[in-house]
Amino acid sequence: MNLNSIISKLGFSTSLAQDATLLLVLVFISFIFGMFIGRYRLLTVLINTYVSFAILSVIPPGFISDYSYELIAFLTLVVGLTLLGKKIFEIHISGAGSGFLWRVFAMSFLEVTLLLSIILSILPKKTALSYVSSSSLDYLASPNARLIWMVAPLIFLFFIHKRLNR
Repeated sequence: MNLNSIISKLGFSTSLAQDATLLLVLVFISFIFGMFIGRYRLLTVLINTYVSFAILSVIPPGFISDYSYELIAFLTLVVGLTLLGKKIFEIHISGAGSGFLWRVFAMSFLEVTLLLSIILSILPKKTALSYVSSSSLDYLASPNARLIWMVAPLIFLFFIHKRLNR
């Protein structure tokens, strides 16, 4: 069952069908990611994503010859730092109840979208367009979108922390 063809048969454009499919996949992966990682490691993974991206951005040009190696290096750094995270630091989202689940899901959604944004920005445009529509690529990997997805989790943490400390 192809979700794109189902949405297209409902009269929506192919691009909108691709965008809707991407959003549904992001929501599903975010839910699974949040439940798998858990509240104790969610912020650790976010910080490790920032650190991995920062390390990758200062590697001299030409040191990594292909985008696939760059992608592997980024994902290896995120996973490696997360596995070592307990040795470095441990931060978690505190709380309980229905608001707690909302915070965990929102944070995992922002992290998964940030990871996807970084991955799509590493891939060549032609390769990325074979996975997502051009409008989705603009929403996720354009220079302005990358800035938004890098800052959005931090803004979310700021407002959640502010609300919890009242």
